[in-house]
Amino acid sequence: MKLKQHSTTSWLRTLCAIVVIVTLIKVWVGPITTTQEALGQIPDSGKTRLAILKQTQRTNQLLMEIKQILAHDTLKVRWEGADKPGTDN
Repeated sequence: MKLKQHSTTSWLRTLCAIVVIVTLIKVWVGPITTTQEALGQIPDSGKTRLAILKQTQRTNQLLMEIKQILAHDTLKVRWEGADKPGTDN
C-alpha cells in the first residue's frame, strides 16, 4: 500500500513539474499563433495633405462654377406644392 501511494505521489510531482516547465517555456517564448498579425502602416502625412489639398481645390472649383451659373445665367424655377390649386390653406 505504501509503495502505491509513493508511486502516485511521485507521478503527480512529475506531472506538476512538467506543467510548470511547459508554462515557463510558453511565458518565455510568448504566445504561439498560426495566424499572421495585422501590422499597421505608418500614415504618410505628406500624401494625406496632398490628397486633402486636391479635394479642397476640386471643391473650390465646383463652387466657383456654381457661383458663375448663379451670377450670370437665367434660371427657370417652377414651384410645385403639395396643395391642390384652388384651395386656400
